[in-house]
Amino acid sequence: MKSAMSIKPRGAGDTMRWPLAALRLCSAVASTMTAVDPVTAQSLKQAGVNIFTAIYGVVGVVGAIACLVTLLNWVTGNWLGREDPKKIFFQALLGTALAFGVVAIIQFVKDAVGGSASGISSL
Repeated sequence: MKSAMSIKPRGAGDTMRWPLAALRLCSAVASTMTAVDPVTAQSLKQAGVNIFTAIYGVVGVVGAIACLVTLLNWVTGNWLGREDPKKIFFQALLGTALAFGVVAIIQFVKDAVGGSASGISSL
């Protein structure tokens, strides 16, 4: 006889099944569309470029606001809190630089992989 601890509740472990199936279906549909129509493939590529441009914009705006607020905090007397205002400012600068670096690395890898192996890049 099984103990109460070894009985799995109904549906346990199935939480990731539907999202993964939906992701696979979307991937299959996108692959089929790009294989059939080069114009669709080019528009998907342009959509990816637009998404990265938007990400750069968001990172830039959020980073600029964080750096500006922490710089004002440093100059005007630490009204944000009890930590060292210089430390907070430099952490904001470092965080913004890291965010730009991560986005740039992802875009570089995307361009390197998609540009060399794809026939679409010559369109």
